[in-house]
Amino acid sequence: MSNQSKSYLIYCIVENEGFIPYLANDLSEIIYKDIVAVVRKVDAKSIEELSLDKELLKNCIAAYQQTNIDIFNHYTILPIRFGTMVDSEEEIEDFLASNYIHIKWAFDRLKGKAEITVHLSWDLKAVLQEINQDKQWLDNAKQSINLTNTAEIGRLLFVTADTKKKEIVDSVHCKLIAVSLDSSDGRCSNEQIIMNRSYLIERTAERLFDEAMTELAEENKSYLSLKYIGPLPPYSFAPVEFNWRNFELINEVRRRLLLPEQASFREIKASYRRLSLKFHPDKNSGDQQSSERFREINEAYKILETYCHSCEGSLASKENNEYSFTKDDVESVFVANRKMVAV
Repeated sequence: MSNQSKSYLIYCIVENEGFIPYLANDLSEIIYKDIVAVVRKVDAKSIEELSLDKELLKNCIAAYQQTNIDIFNHYTILPIRFGTMVDSEEEIEDFLASNYIHIKWAFDRLKGKAEITVHLSWDLKAVLQEINQDKQWLDNAKQSINLTNTAEIGRLLFVTADTKKKEIVDSVHCKLIAVSLDSSDGRCSNEQIIMNRSYLIERTAERLFDEAMTELAEENKSYLSLKYIGPLPPYSFAPVEFNWRNFELINEVRRRLLLPEQASFREIKASYRRLSLKFHPDKNSGDQQSSERFREINEAYKILETYCHSCEGSLASKENNEYSFTKDDVESVFVANRKMVAV
């Protein structure tokens, strides 16, 4: 088959730490600076036809996930959504270059972290039966509705069940978020599933998460089923579809730090320190807006620090160097040094 019918299926992005010896023979590394896209050359037409064969599609997704897990066991990775394909190595290099700062920021955020997905389901019929047998609930119901009105009783039962569901989900989440860094909601595919939520954890905190899950399982009633999967690559927390290219991101964070379009690293640090002191949680206790502003300021500083490193290679003894944040100058930083290494 000719090369014209081939495309590149992207699995994930990793930081370039040298040769990846455990990659399968049909996987390749496409490198830009210090980041690497792990790809496989595939028949584009066969990928498109997967939608017609559900079993084959399921197997391909499982293989994709297993490949990412194998790499994840050795590296911090940014998994790319299954089915993401491009036609050439140059397109991947352009993608890495155009989103370099965003990718580096994501690695900084996700290094040493993993995702655990928690599914909580219940037997709704058993829940309704338990509510209906609750004497306190019946006494309260007598005061608010006519118990001979079947439709009204049913409505009140489901309203009570919805309240109970929220209390259960909130209780589970409260215990799990205490040992996690962040959470992300997934879709609940039917009424039996009342919680489908992913948690971002430090990999060193896996034992604490396991213990929290064990405690929850012991506390929960028989009509509840609590399961979790992980540790996994951070699918729910990696920016797998980058919405901002380098300039858009740099321009946004520059504005957060109230900087002009040209500034020295010394000026960047001074603005960061001034704003972080102003919005520090210790000085604004209980102020949610200040807390969010403080987080945004710290994030902005880390991103600009990465950008300045990309311009100079090292910031040592270069604090007085001027850095430009105009579109042309930002984009010019990332157009060179592209290469591809095949495994």
